[in-house]
Amino acid sequence: MTLHDEDERLHAAPDPLPGNWQENMFFICWDAGTLTGLVAHVQRVPGAGVQAAQVAVAVDGRFASATFSGPYRAGLLVPELYVRPVEPWRRWALELDGKGSAGPGPLGLLATEPGGGTVVGADVTLQSSLPVADFAAGLAAVVDGMRADRRGPQMGHQQHYEQGGTWQGRLRVGERERQAAGLFVRDHSWGIRHEHRDFRAFWTASCLDGGRLFCNAIGIPRGDRVIGIGMVVDESGVRSTAQVGAEFRPIAGIGSYDTTTVEYGDPLGFTLSAETQCHVALPLPLSGPNRYDNNALSRVRLGNLEGFGVMEWAATFSDDEALSLQQEGLR
Repeated sequence: MTLHDEDERLHAAPDPLPGNWQENMFFICWDAGTLTGLVAHVQRVPGAGVQAAQVAVAVDGRFASATFSGPYRAGLLVPELYVRPVEPWRRWALELDGKGSAGPGPLGLLATEPGGGTVVGADVTLQSSLPVADFAAGLAAVVDGMRADRRGPQMGHQQHYEQGGTWQGRLRVGERERQAAGLFVRDHSWGIRHEHRDFRAFWTASCLDGGRLFCNAIGIPRGDRVIGIGMVVDESGVRSTAQVGAEFRPIAGIGSYDTTTVEYGDPLGFTLSAETQCHVALPLPLSGPNRYDNNALSRVRLGNLEGFGVMEWAATFSDDEALSLQQEGLR
């Protein structure tokens, strides 16, 4: 698929509407020096008539978060969140104005409440000089590889692109407010969202060298192998590999790993190392039953380059975790 400027904007739902068609947007901005930044994950589900924005904002390492939900509206997000491409592929504006809950919720999850008593705000600009990484073809091959064994978890076909760069702006949590700047990663996808039956995946989007390099290895572990796609982007273009791997230590899970090692095989042949600064774990009921993403906001290194990355472990809650959430009134 060829990407067009209009793909930077919200998409109209197809007609007829396929089952569980969704549009998702993900923005992660981080200042590693001050532990200040934001995570904003948007899911739009026209078939269910709903949309949700899960946001977590940190100032000096102190988080507040919420899930802002509302009816699906063509071309519009929930009222608390405003994002738009000022210049497609080059500059975005993101504004947030709402109230959330301070600190983590059950199991260490964030954005488990629809609001709270703590003001959360953001007014930031994201900029990039990098080409976008178009993952659609690579992820189509991943979906086909998963479908070769119907006994395991499955995914649906989606259009999907990603980018990294720099950001600056003002963030607020309660009475704390800070002007900050750092690196960001973002993605935008639309298509069939179908993630269940013990779904497991890793997503390792990273931005290094002051915003001059972006890379991500996405993988689905299957026994002793990984079905995946990896891309690295700099100002000269995009390179890719189907040979990827990731190791989360001491163990993958909710808030459970301190370091991550990401392997990019031939023809790229390099290793990215990551050290977790903090975990942002989000429940994702609109993605599938009992789904969650654990996002480890991390310092990363690739050779002699340093930067920021999101070492994400995507999975489903264990039976014990799901029961604990039910007892807390969450699903």
